[in-house]
Amino acid sequence: MRQFVPKFQGRPWVSGEQVLHVYVCPRAGVDDELLRLVGRATEVMAPYPIDPQAPHCPADPGWLHLTVEMVADAPSAAISGADRAGLVKALADGLADFDMFETEVGPPIANVAGAVLDVWPDRQAVALQDRVRSVLRAVRGDRAVTPSADRPHLSLGYACAAADSDPLNSVLRTTITPRRAPLLVDRVHVVDVTWAYESMPGGDGWQMSWTPVAEIPLRGADPALPATT
Repeated sequence: MRQFVPKFQGRPWVSGEQVLHVYVCPRAGVDDELLRLVGRATEVMAPYPIDPQAPHCPADPGWLHLTVEMVADAPSAAISGADRAGLVKALADGLADFDMFETEVGPPIANVAGAVLDVWPDRQAVALQDRVRSVLRAVRGDRAVTPSADRPHLSLGYACAAADSDPLNSVLRTTITPRRAPLLVDRVHVVDVTWAYESMPGGDGWQMSWTPVAEIPLRGADPALPATT
């Protein structure tokens, strides 16, 4: 693996810049089996230069997320409050008839940028991504979407330095069981994502955070379930 560098509009991210995204975010009290799996993987990753997206505590999902899409045509500072509200409304309208679903993620795999959990089966996750992309194109034009060939996944952490990923993959494979966990997808989140280049225990690297903008339920979502914290 090598140091992860986030990108926006084909260039390295400007440290501190904010960009709107649509995410699926695991929740304590709903996706506890997944959070336990993530906690075990985070412990295994500790000796490696990977900044984890979730802390060791399995009750805290941290910054764990599945990226549905980035709003790629402009940074959030260039999107007015009215345009932001219009985007949220368009997403809510466009997803009103999209059914909630459950899928699975895993196994944990180290890759060139850190470590991930792939989503499988991914048919509904891809359909959700396609629906969100259609809404973004309708509201903000084709430049708002940058289709990726990458499969749906949750990032366990991002590399802040170069390292050999083979030993990590061996440990992940031999020590973590079960290797897959369910993920309930019953809502999406519009969030304002910031990447900042900072000093971290494993070396200087990119630290992600976000500010919530809106939570949009899918059809069939149970309002009694815990909200994302």
